[in-house]
Amino acid sequence: MKKLKLALVAALSAVLLTAAPAGAITYGEPDTGAHPYVGFMLFFDPTDPGWFSCSGTLLDANTFLTAGHCTFDIGTDGAAAGSSGGNDVWVTFTESVDLGTWPKRADYPNDEHGLYVARSAWLNANPLFVRGIAHPSPGYDEFAEFPVNNDVGVVELGGTTGLAAFGALAPLGTVEDIVATTPRDPNDALIQTVGYGIQSVQPKPTEIDARYASTSRIVETNGNQSVGGNLHTLNNPSAIGGRGGSCFGDSGGPLFVPGTNQVVAVVSYGPSATCHGADYSWRVDIESSRDFILPFLGG
Repeated sequence: MKKLKLALVAALSAVLLTAAPAGAITYGEPDTGAHPYVGFMLFFDPTDPGWFSCSGTLLDANTFLTAGHCTFDIGTDGAAAGSSGGNDVWVTFTESVDLGTWPKRADYPNDEHGLYVARSAWLNANPLFVRGIAHPSPGYDEFAEFPVNNDVGVVELGGTTGLAAFGALAPLGTVEDIVATTPRDPNDALIQTVGYGIQSVQPKPTEIDARYASTSRIVETNGNQSVGGNLHTLNNPSAIGGRGGSCFGDSGGPLFVPGTNQVVAVVSYGPSATCHGADYSWRVDIESSRDFILPFLGG
């Protein structure tokens, strides 16, 4: 796991210990091109050290929105670079990620540097991946002020993605508008999550390595943990109920207003090691997030 001060494990970065990371939203469906601007991110943290994956959203030609913990302590050419500005981060927007020839850790026993050289060379040579520079929000502090986490980050991509469509920041206060305009049935206050995280943990991890989408409901915007910008949504992985959520590797992935490209939050954490019960995401339809993100968009 990416290091955090709390045991917030259900929706965090996936650790790449094998040849390929896992991929799918819990009880979701293949995205099938609906959100081509949602991407898969690989990065190296030399302070652990380790390789991790996250999800995120392209907001313009080179601005990739993700979680703060996905952009914190990222290395620069394999070395520690401080909490911000590392370039050991790569993003792809392919719907199904092929890591069949990804260098395996087992081939570099006790050789973290050799593994870094091999993996970074593989990524730099892969035309589907674009390298970038990572920036966590200045307010992100590794969950030290939990639950006011400011868990949002941006990757400035250094190359072209070839995409013509982008996600967009939802207007300020969109979450409140969704809740206020929803009928009395709480199951109707819906949100859509998109990402590359694993689909299920029990009875064993399901690995699909593709972009998936699921729909879940907003539980509350003001509770014990859902304060200051934390959004609480239901993660009820029931094939019958048709509700889903996020899991390992979905961190940074967008929560959309259903049927639109408008992002209201990015996946942050979940308290369950089996990805059941609750998800928490950091809102981007609030002033503090907007103040951080807009300068990267030139706005």
